[in-house]
Amino acid sequence: MKSPCFTILLFILLLTRFMASAQGGLSIAGKVTDEKGNPLSGATVFISNTTKITATNADGYFRFDHLDAGNYQLNVTMVGYLQFSHHFPVQTNFPELNIKLKINQTRLKQVNIGGKDRSAQYLALFTKELLGSTINADSCKIINPEVINFSTKDKNLYADADEFLIIENKRLGYRIKYMLKSFRHLQNTINTAYDGDAVFEELPGTDAQKQQWAKNRLETYGGSMMQFFRAAFTNTALQEGFIVNNIIGNDMRYTRYMVNFNSPHNGDFMPYNKSDYRAIYVEYDPKKAIRQLKKSQDSTSIQAIEKLGLTVKPPHYESKLYLFPKEATVDARGNVPTGYFTTFLIMGDWIKKRVGDQLPFEYQPPVAAFK
Repeated sequence: MKSPCFTILLFILLLTRFMASAQGGLSIAGKVTDEKGNPLSGATVFISNTTKITATNADGYFRFDHLDAGNYQLNVTMVGYLQFSHHFPVQTNFPELNIKLKINQTRLKQVNIGGKDRSAQYLALFTKELLGSTINADSCKIINPEVINFSTKDKNLYADADEFLIIENKRLGYRIKYMLKSFRHLQNTINTAYDGDAVFEELPGTDAQKQQWAKNRLETYGGSMMQFFRAAFTNTALQEGFIVNNIIGNDMRYTRYMVNFNSPHNGDFMPYNKSDYRAIYVEYDPKKAIRQLKKSQDSTSIQAIEKLGLTVKPPHYESKLYLFPKEATVDARGNVPTGYFTTFLIMGDWIKKRVGDQLPFEYQPPVAAFK
């Protein structure tokens, strides 16, 4: 018997238009060299927040196939060299990339921040702020904390790493390789800023574990920023349980009209403009969404929802988004080029969901398995 939460999430997924997506036919390929043009073998190449990772061959070449159109960030790392990162939209196959890595002249060294007990204290704080404060985050463990470099200045805790952080998420069934670029936390506040790139791989598990991971991933997806931006792209936010209002001024109480994401786009990307959506208040409340749909006389969506018999209390999340740049670009996978936490000021429930609640952008809810 399915749990009430799972049933509620399932009805939302049955209404979306992107559930049965096939692998795309686009590719990214290139060659990695040093500054003199010599090929670099064994460099790690990965696409942020996906399962795509490889190493360059003896001639410095790499290739990723079966990509959908969308926003991508390509990263290249190698010991002794500065990391290469590049954001770009992929709509068609384009010429081979030529990537030159620069030698890292200043290697970071671990900073003593006050002895073993003090280090443990800062590691605990860092872990909480990076992974988040949810049931998923509580199930995560950093396997190699020794690679983290800590320092403090002016009541700020700083951290970086010379290697991938290896994070095991036992609740979602992922091993995450996380390239930490920067981390700053002002002590005794909620002021934290961090930046990094993740790549995912499946943990080995029994059939029973895999079934549980699938349910947990589906639960995590429901009400997530990934689902919200995918719904915004297809203009189905209300049908998927999101009530979205513009914030007038800086006061959340003044949200007097609902947002319609019916923005023109070319089929692959949708503009998210500050002039239209500078600040929005997002509620994830499927039952409230049903009431709104009834007001709009959307009989098709209402019938699809009511067939599943909503007799239990669904999850409820509230968040606010403030757009930093003039415009962001959303793709069909729910991705924005520079990441959620650097593109938006996020407040409310979504701020609790950090690396511990991340899903790779290849993730699609397994609706067919539950029909």
